[in-house]
Amino acid sequence: MTPPDSGRPRTVLMLHAYPLNARMWDDQKAALEAAGLTVLAPDLPGFGAAPGAMTSLEETAADLLATLPAGPLALVGLSMGGYLAMGLLAQAPDRFARVVLADTTLRADPPEKVQDRHAQADRVLEEGPGFLVDAARDEHPAATFRRVQPMIEAATPEGVAGALRAMAARGESRSVLAGLHVPLLVLVGADDPVTPPDRAQEIADAGRGDLIVIPGARHLANLDQPAAFTQALLDFLT
Repeated sequence: MTPPDSGRPRTVLMLHAYPLNARMWDDQKAALEAAGLTVLAPDLPGFGAAPGAMTSLEETAADLLATLPAGPLALVGLSMGGYLAMGLLAQAPDRFARVVLADTTLRADPPEKVQDRHAQADRVLEEGPGFLVDAARDEHPAATFRRVQPMIEAATPEGVAGALRAMAARGESRSVLAGLHVPLLVLVGADDPVTPPDRAQEIADAGRGDLIVIPGARHLANLDQPAAFTQALLDFLT
């Protein structure tokens, strides 16, 4: 279970999934701002309006920390955003007072996944992101696909390749979560095929957090079931 209330920050940092951008948080951002919170939702390098490309999750975390306001923040990360969130917690745990990790995993990639990420990075640099759009069409419900397609198309090949290689190089985050001393909420789609509920339970157990499984949602739970996801955030953060 979550530790006793350690305060509810008024500023929330939201980190987006691969290969999307900050627009994926539009529904949640609007609801949190309506509840009086300040929401920071940056585009990560090479996605949305952000230039450049990631070289590593560690460097991206350090660069992001340098831009954040002082004072404890709430931290929300989904999928790749969850990997980056754990990187932020590893470098500056005192900067965050509440944490939400969604549709993500504390495990490092197995060798076959590492190989696949590098192959996709090479392919996107050669072909562009069109094959990612095709894959997303098959992976997501139609309503979710309509929202993610323009985000995927807005990503640069260099940004996609950098993110893939950064994710492939990451280690596991169990020790980061074991050292977490603030309330943790773990959210996961009941039908998430990428980071399923058993992986979410590992995160909750490691960080002594609460787990909410969202019915009818796959890997992008905030887009598949926005009302349920947003309500869980509001209950935890406000």
